[in-house]
Amino acid sequence: MQISRTQLAQLTQADTREALVGALLHSRTGLRRATLWWQDDDVTIPLVQIGRGREGTPVPLTLAPRYLLSVTPGAVILPELLSVLELKLAYLDLRQQLSDLKPQHQTLATAAYTDGLTGLLNRRALDRDLEALEAADTSFGVIFIDLDGFKSFNDRHGHALGDSLLRGYGRWISRQLGTLGTVYRLGGDEYVGVITSAVLTPAEFYRWVHDRVQPQFIDGVRVSFGMAWRDEHPRVSELLRLADARMYQAKMARRTTRLADAPA
Repeated sequence: MQISRTQLAQLTQADTREALVGALLHSRTGLRRATLWWQDDDVTIPLVQIGRGREGTPVPLTLAPRYLLSVTPGAVILPELLSVLELKLAYLDLRQQLSDLKPQHQTLATAAYTDGLTGLLNRRALDRDLEALEAADTSFGVIFIDLDGFKSFNDRHGHALGDSLLRGYGRWISRQLGTLGTVYRLGGDEYVGVITSAVLTPAEFYRWVHDRVQPQFIDGVRVSFGMAWRDEHPRVSELLRLADARMYQAKMARRTTRLADAPA
């Protein structure tokens, strides 16, 4: 007896265990019943039963050792058919394992790009998105934001309230930017906004940002920010440094003003 192309095609095209056992059952004359078993430690569980009549003792499958197969007593199954059956079962198991891992992979991928405290995107996500924007040669702006006075606030009120402030400001600035861009937390009290949908000129947008990034509800905490636009530097990494430098200049200017205004 030889395996036919039709029999081989029926087995290889089967997409489930049920279809696989059904294809095996119809491949041989005299094979009226077949059961596929799963062995888990000392427990053997029938997975698929097709056909009628008696069946023999379950036999382990060599290439798929967790499976056993029992068929009609005296029925002969060609070794070629058994090999295809075993390989196909191993393939179906691997496909199921990969499918089961997808949600875990998605969860891990999300965690890798998310700031654990605020739920905003993190520095890794910023680097990824800036690389994509650079590759697409897209016009965009970068806002580097720093919360002045946060350390003093945190020392006075404790880390719990400090963390609440960071989370609250993250949500607030995200709402302020809305659909114009995305907010990232770099760590500590530093945030970055990437603007991809601005319809204003850089000067107009600077004023727009100045009026909106400054929280009015946090006593003793103010915002310093710096902006840079794509056309100011061809390299994204330098663009981010430029926005950071301008933020630092704004911070120093504010401190100088405070010192000048202080009573003698």
